[in-house]
Amino acid sequence: MNQHQDYDKIIKETIEKLGTPILQKLLGIDASSIENISSAVPRTIERRADFLKSGIDAVDFVRKLFHLEFQSEVHKKMLERLLVYCALFYEKYEMPVKQYVIYLGSGKWTAETTVDLSNLRFSYEVISINAIDYELFVNSDQPEEIILSILANFKNKAEVIKKILTSLKNKTKNKRKLQKYIMQLEILSNLRNLQPEITKQLSTMSINYDITKDLRFQQGIEQGIEQGIEQGIEQDKINVVINAFNNELSIPLISNIVSLSEQEVIAILKNNKLI
Repeated sequence: MNQHQDYDKIIKETIEKLGTPILQKLLGIDASSIENISSAVPRTIERRADFLKSGIDAVDFVRKLFHLEFQSEVHKKMLERLLVYCALFYEKYEMPVKQYVIYLGSGKWTAETTVDLSNLRFSYEVISINAIDYELFVNSDQPEEIILSILANFKNKAEVIKKILTSLKNKTKNKRKLQKYIMQLEILSNLRNLQPEITKQLSTMSINYDITKDLRFQQGIEQGIEQGIEQGIEQDKINVVINAFNNELSIPLISNIVSLSEQEVIAILKNNKLI
């Protein structure tokens, strides 16, 4: 699976709203001190970080860059990747850089986080969402933050998913936006194999959302059947690829969700005349 390069829609869009609460709630950064910083660093190959802001460090009260990378799987070369980012950001902005991996996957982060050489010591921190109590997110006023609850730590999945859906409904009065957030919730829930439970809970709640009645979803299924046979890729993945793309998710994010390479995702989209 290819590494995350740019999160558009769910993750990219969500990061913009999640990044600041994470800086506040998990790192203790004063919200009033946070400033936007361009994360594009032009080189022969341009690199773009998931999330980059400057803010006053709650520990020593020094303004620093805060670089967050959101990962749904363990990236064995993340240490080297972040080291490159650190050097490029420091060169461009001449400010101290603090870097974090926000781990969205299950289990533990097993990649190296520190390198200690004779002339260089570098490290980054890992924040595993699966180790954080879901209550930190579920009562937020931001739907994007509520959605993150599905990746957090909880035991009773039926009770918590019902609470997440209820919170989304209460905080989102626009039905179209509510459907969008539920779609995002369902897609992220695949990282925890919780999509069936979400479908079950939706059927018992007064939320008018049925993805199977979505015209683009139906078209995706019809187009995906023939293509799935030709490519030998599981039909459910074909459907997710088509539906996710129609809902404006980026190809790198779709690649991570369905565990296919970006090239395979692109091939499915091309064969279904979506790009």
